[in-house]
Order: sequence, then C-alpha cells, then structure tokens
Amino acid sequence: MNNIMNIVNFVRGCEPRKAMDLLTPIEEEIKIDKSYGFKHTFLLQYDALLREDIVELFKREKDGDMELGLWFEMCRPLTEKVGVEWRGREGFDWDWYVDPGFLPAYTPGQREELIDEVFDLFMKTFGYYPRVAGSWLLDAHSMAYMSDKYGMDAFCICREQYAVDAYTLWGGYYSGGYYPSRNNMLCPSQSEETKINTPVFRMLGIDPIYGYDEKKHLPKIGGCFTMEPVWPCGANSGVMDWYFEEYYSHPSLAMSQATTGQENSFGWQRIEKGYRMQAEKLAKLQKDGKVNIECLGKTGADFQKTHKKTPASSLSAFKDWSDNGIQSIWYSSANWRGDLFLKDGRLIFRDIQKYDDKYVERYLRSACNAWQATYDNLPVVDNRMWSGDRGECAWIFADAVECLEGSAENERGELEVTVKFTDGHKGRLIFSETGLSGHDCGDMLISLGECRDLKGLDGKTLCFEHNGYSYAVGIDGELHETENGYRAEPTDGCLRVRMDI
Repeated sequence: MNNIMNIVNFVRGCEPRKAMDLLTPIEEEIKIDKSYGFKHTFLLQYDALLREDIVELFKREKDGDMELGLWFEMCRPLTEKVGVEWRGREGFDWDWYVDPGFLPAYTPGQREELIDEVFDLFMKTFGYYPRVAGSWLLDAHSMAYMSDKYGMDAFCICREQYAVDAYTLWGGYYSGGYYPSRNNMLCPSQSEETKINTPVFRMLGIDPIYGYDEKKHLPKIGGCFTMEPVWPCGANSGVMDWYFEEYYSHPSLAMSQATTGQENSFGWQRIEKGYRMQAEKLAKLQKDGKVNIECLGKTGADFQKTHKKTPASSLSAFKDWSDNGIQSIWYSSANWRGDLFLKDGRLIFRDIQKYDDKYVERYLRSACNAWQATYDNLPVVDNRMWSGDRGECAWIFADAVECLEGSAENERGELEVTVKFTDGHKGRLIFSETGLSGHDCGDMLISLGECRDLKGLDGKTLCFEHNGYSYAVGIDGELHETENGYRAEPTDGCLRVRMDI
C-alpha cells in the first residue's frame, strides 16, 4: 500500500520567547502514540541533546516503534562548540531567523563542522548515528554532505510556503518524495551526476486547495492550512476527515505520503486537542487498512529500494472542506509540477514550475547573511506572485467547466483527469513527466498578468529567464498573440505543453 503517514515530532531544548514546559509535550505525544501502537519519529535539536531530562526520557521510552533523528536548527551551544560566533538576538540562545538559525547562514565548511558536531553528540548520547534528519530549511550542500557521509534514509523539510516566518520555499515538489539536486535542494535531480541519494519529504500535510494562496479564496477557517495539530485546521475534526479522505482516496501515482506532528515549543495545552483527535482518526484508518503509519526512515529506505529516480506523484482535492466548490489537482514529476484549479466554472492552471537540476540555489557556495531566505525553481505560471494590476497570471481553459469528474493512472504511469464541460462534452488531460496534453479540451488562454520572466516567443517555444537563468517551454498547437499573452489552439483536437526541452 502506498498510503503513508509519518508522525514526526521535533524537539527543541530551549524556548527564548517565553517560559515553556518543553518536556510535557514529548511525554504526552509518546504516551498517545504508544497507546495506539504507532510507529513514530522524533527529531532532536542539538540543545535538546544537552538536556538530561529529555535524553533520559527517550532512553527510557525508546523501543522498536520509535525512531530518533536530528532536527537542524542552530543554537548558541552548537555554534560556540565549533568556534563560530553566535549571531542571535540578545537573550536568544535559539533564533528562528535564517541568520543565525539555519544551516544556510553559514559557509559550506562551517555547515560541515556543525553537522559533524551534532552527529557526534547524538552518537555519544545514544550509541549510533541517526539516519533521518529534518529542518524547516535545509540546503543542498548540507543534504549532500549528510547523505554521502552518514548514509541517510530520509530528509524532511517545510511544506510549500511564501514568506512565512523567515523563509520562502516556492516551486518545489508538492507531495510525495523526491531525490534533490546537488545544485538545489528544492529541485528534483534529473541525472545520476546531480542526484543526492537520500529522498526528501515535505512537512506537515499541506492543503491542496488553500495551501497555495492562503487568503485569496476566503476559507471559513484561518491559520496555517496544514495538518499541524496546533493550528485551527489541524485541530478541526471535520477538516481532518477531509484531509485524510482527499490524501488517501485518489490516484497518487508513486505514493500518497503526509506528515503530521508538532514542535514541543508550542506547549502541550495548544497541541493536545488536535493531536489526540488526529491520533484517534489515524488509528481507525490504519485498522481499516487505508493507511500505513511508518517511521520516516522506513518510508525513505523503502523509497530508495523502489525508486532509482524521482517518481511522479499527485495530490488531489475533488471536494472542498470550506464549501467554496473548489477542486484542485497537483502533479509533480522530475521535470515539472502544475496545479489544475477549478472554481465557479473556470478551469485554470494557477501554477506551473519547470525543474532544471542545473539551476543553482542562492546559498549553495556562500552564506546567507540575511534574516530571510528564498529557495525556488523556474516559474512558468504563478497565479499568486504574478497576478496584479496588469491582470491575472494563469493558463485558462476558454470553455466553461462543470467539474473535474475524476482521475486515474493509465498503463504508462501517467495521470489522466476527466474534465466535464458545461456543454456536456468531456475532455481528458494527461499529465506525464515530459509535459501535459489536453484532448478535446478546447483553447487555452495564456494570461501573463505581471509576469516579467517571459522574454519572448521563438516559434512555438516560450522563452523565460528567472534569477538570471534561461529556460523554455514548448507549445504544440497554434499560438496567437493577445492583449496580455497568447491564445493556444489545439491541433486535431490536442494541445500539448512540452516541459522536457
């Protein structure tokens, strides 16, 4: 079964913002997980490894169902141990700003020293090296170093988000696992030369409808649109029923995987309601054979055995928990990702990102000395960032649509989506690693909005430049210029978009 849930709780050893009991959340999470017999993963920050009470708790409670790994946020004891000055704000021995709180804030050599110190302390504490590690923000150099030296089973990083807290991860693999490029941790590798051999999974259960543009479509519950138990969606029983239904009941290609869990620094009072409720629901799903609850390391190790290169994955929402009538299908592959989005009879691609494993992340070879950081890929459509006074950025189907009727995986491993138009006819959209094809789906309006990355048209090739990097997308169809973009007409009923050029 390829329906997988990873329970990943991460553990900090200090909370500088206010007094906080950091031990009770861990104790209670362990107690609940053990009561259901769950496999579970705990990732420990360096300062947590220095706390005798936290270490003794894990030594006492560790059994075959519990996996321990590392959480990579920097803290004063760690940087000073390796001889690097701590740059946190006054009174903050842990600081969530990128500089100094995350590995990209340090030179590649310093990153290696910091990583080795954390691994060594874990070894001294528990007698073995961990095989899983995570952080809201990692970088390609650090991932490659850990993978090559310590033989990691899995990494986990933050979900897709724009300018939340101190960092942006925008344009990455939306769901499932991928092998990252040695040039860009947010980009899947397309060759053995660039492949980091440890897969990456995204935290923590992003919403396929509202996770992309949080406030635009007015959901009836606010907060972060993830499974995190501390936030309103993650603590709402009805919304979580929707999450589990949409994640695990539609074709997902290689796998349908999600993580839930929470950092202990929120405090048990805020975590408890959502955590208990989710645990009860997950126990029933596992009992009914609808999901496997695994340690993150097993998921990663199985991924490495099964997939020698990044497989395609999909995440679909055919129902809308907020009753706005929205449907959304995310597709991710080694060459591109896209989001098919339907609202009020209007079907669009609101997001398309191209992947090129030669595109280098900003801080690969030098330190990020700013409080914030950006990791991205090569945008083709970005409805959130490129819509504005000049219009909306979207690839829009010209004919009105009644619904996305369903999806299926075909014999070639591609995702086929059936589109029912308001005039009664049905079309098919086929998502593959090389691109997209629409059959009997009519014309498509390429609305540029505020896009300034599109540099021109070379025959039937759209030519882009982003962050100084050139890339292209091909259109097999007739292209006609419009006021703010192009109109693409099918040839013999078929319109193809080529993402592998």
